[in-house]
Amino acid sequence: MSLSSISTPRYLRIVRASGWYDLLVTWPFALPWTFAWLYAQLGLLAAQLGLPGTLYPLDTTHMLLANLLGSVVVVWSIARIAAPTVLLGRLDGVARVLFSAWQIYAVAHGANAIVLGFTLFELLFGVLQWWRVADAPQAPKISAQALAGT
Repeated sequence: MSLSSISTPRYLRIVRASGWYDLLVTWPFALPWTFAWLYAQLGLLAAQLGLPGTLYPLDTTHMLLANLLGSVVVVWSIARIAAPTVLLGRLDGVARVLFSAWQIYAVAHGANAIVLGFTLFELLFGVLQWWRVADAPQAPKISAQALAGT
């Protein structure tokens, strides 16, 4: 059984859609006041749904790390929206696998299960961006000399 491939234009639409999703979901992480509000809303939703795990009170370090993450992801999102490429999609797919792994790890170690709502989309876009592209340009071959800097 072989999996079908998708065309480059369709793939680039997926890359752009993943950028829009990330921008929509992540921009509140970039600013202290919007992240504090979002974090409170996630806490309320998790409590209302009775989800297991803990959402710890925010401290300065948590806020800094959330703001750094949000800032980087906003810029990365804009890059994929403005100029999607197969390479950016593949790299984003790698990032999504990493994000999913750390989110699952966090929940397994006591973080609130509300995190898994984000994980679902990470995995979905990760799989789609690692899908075979039928007419994708081949990556240029890098010679051993180029790698050695000669």
